[in-house]
Amino acid sequence: MIRDLLSIAVPVRLRQALCALALVAGAGAANAADILITAEFKPSTLDPNKREFVNTTPWSGVCYGTHQAACIHNNWWSIDTKIRGKKDAIREAGWTPNGFYIGMPAPRTVTVVSDDGRNTFDLGFNIIGAAMRLVDEDRDGPFEPASNGNPNNCNLGLKNVGANNRSAMRMFLRRDGGEGVVACALHWITTNNYLMTEFDFTYKLTTPQPLGMPSGVYRGMTTFRVGGTGEGADFDLGNGVTLDDNIVNVHFELDVHHPFELELPPGSDRAVLAPRGGWTQWSDHGIVPKMLERELPFTVSSSGQFSVSLQCQYPLPDGRCAIRNMTEAADDAPLDIALSLPGFQVEAKGANAVGLPLTTTMEPPVFTADVLFIRQPSQLHFAVKGDAVKEMLDHPGSHYRGDVTVIFDADP
Repeated sequence: MIRDLLSIAVPVRLRQALCALALVAGAGAANAADILITAEFKPSTLDPNKREFVNTTPWSGVCYGTHQAACIHNNWWSIDTKIRGKKDAIREAGWTPNGFYIGMPAPRTVTVVSDDGRNTFDLGFNIIGAAMRLVDEDRDGPFEPASNGNPNNCNLGLKNVGANNRSAMRMFLRRDGGEGVVACALHWITTNNYLMTEFDFTYKLTTPQPLGMPSGVYRGMTTFRVGGTGEGADFDLGNGVTLDDNIVNVHFELDVHHPFELELPPGSDRAVLAPRGGWTQWSDHGIVPKMLERELPFTVSSSGQFSVSLQCQYPLPDGRCAIRNMTEAADDAPLDIALSLPGFQVEAKGANAVGLPLTTTMEPPVFTADVLFIRQPSQLHFAVKGDAVKEMLDHPGSHYRGDVTVIFDADP
């Protein structure tokens, strides 16, 4: 009868990577303004079904301050381009480039690259509106230089007229949602020189699915040219425009931070193998067990990718680990190790991660999930099977041992 047939030390080393989300930019050019748009994906245990990026760009532009509540209500997000200049406006009936006029570009796809250069994803960027503040340079014009009529091709999003400084702030919202190239204008009822003290755009991001993005910071950039009509600008501000800068570099930074946590119960550093149901059939009837086994439970919390690999104290040529007779000379016994992560998938195969054999010679499998799992019950199964059990029982009183290290890598 062999009660303490073998012990297997199974230390689990967890290499946990931080996950950050970022879209970043390239080098700025001469005569260029640089702005940064940021977003992050950081799943919370309080909201495990959260699957979207959150825009973390600081408020600026027309939505900052007085109009912030209205912008939040309408899901608008504005940013000041830092472009400044002058506008020599001419009174003219109709929606012409001589007055308050903004032409806006078509949507773009921006490639964002992880800081380590290993992963790239596409980000959709749509300009859904733009705003401009014109201040009467000589303070000799009317308080309201533009008519109250609706603009063509756009809706008048926000209106703010300062009676003391003779300034007009307008935000155009495109009726196409930013899907094409649109020029918007207002009727203009005065001829005057204006300072352009603010030029903003309102935008929408179409981000990649963050659950499919490894943790890290992702960066990208796109450039818009700003100018007057006929200059081939992406943002056309009409006739009579003189600008301090004519290029806006929009830098993106996406921060993806997948949580990863492995919890092992006390005593998980040692797995004692035994027949299912105990040793009674062997001790009382001499029936050789088909298998000596032990299941090690643990839990995994993760929304991202991670890999699992194996290291053995006594590796076998076929990639399995072995346990060794520490008492007398005997053949090493092969140890089968299987991993089960219910709810996770093997990325390369798309198969459920249940009963997956682990070996030292295999490419470490990468596991993914469609949701954030919190303390998902999982198992490692250790077993010596078949003829190897009989050979072990030919050495009664022996002690078999082998160290196995299972490595969970949160940054595969």
